[in-house]
Amino acid sequence: MSSTLPGVRTPQDAVPPPGPVLLPSHIPLLARALGGYSSSDPYWSRVDTVEAFSPGLYLVVDAQGRIVWLGISAGGQGVTGRIRTHLAEPWKRAVFHRVWIAPAYDSIPRPVLEAAEGWAADALALRTRMPHRTWPPSTNWLSLVGRP
Repeated sequence: MSSTLPGVRTPQDAVPPPGPVLLPSHIPLLARALGGYSSSDPYWSRVDTVEAFSPGLYLVVDAQGRIVWLGISAGGQGVTGRIRTHLAEPWKRAVFHRVWIAPAYDSIPRPVLEAAEGWAADALALRTRMPHRTWPPSTNWLSLVGRP
């Protein structure tokens, strides 16, 4: 099976092709994806020094500034814990360079985070530009991200 088909995962030690170059206009989309659950403006860190213990949306780029990962974190260690888990994989340790973090309020429900991740993937055209990855659907995103 080809590793370029949608939904097909590459082996853990294989480096999948990177996505598009992250542009300055892409950064605000991360906070927009979280809607009313965004707790502050997105900021970046090197992956080896990231300190982001809240839940949120994160976008990882390689040394050339190309998007290589978009994900969410809802666990107790926040984005920091999730990045540390990623760095246990050799290819990610070799490729991950910087991470953009869009922090969310602790009260964000997991379905909202998942819809935000799906919306961000759509807004950045990652479903077509990175077909080897999959993201949750962005169904009902607008109704989910508005805070009651």
